[in-house]
Amino acid sequence: MAMTASAIRFEQDEKEWINTFAQLNGNSFSAQVRQWTLERLEDEMDAYDLKMAIAESRRDKSDTGITIDEFIQKYGE
Repeated sequence: MAMTASAIRFEQDEKEWINTFAQLNGNSFSAQVRQWTLERLEDEMDAYDLKMAIAESRRDKSDTGITIDEFIQKYGE
């Protein structure tokens, strides 16, 4: 997959802070920002999927779910 360039503006102190963190983890500034962005996007999509699944479950009245006590009894702590 071909990479493309994008510009993001940071205050100088923000860029230095991110760059220092990236170097501590053996990453370049660009790789660190890319990693964080993609991780955040994945987290946001997971949260959206959960929200949609809960909404769908609530529409389906036959799916009553179980209580936390029933879950613990069935699957343990």
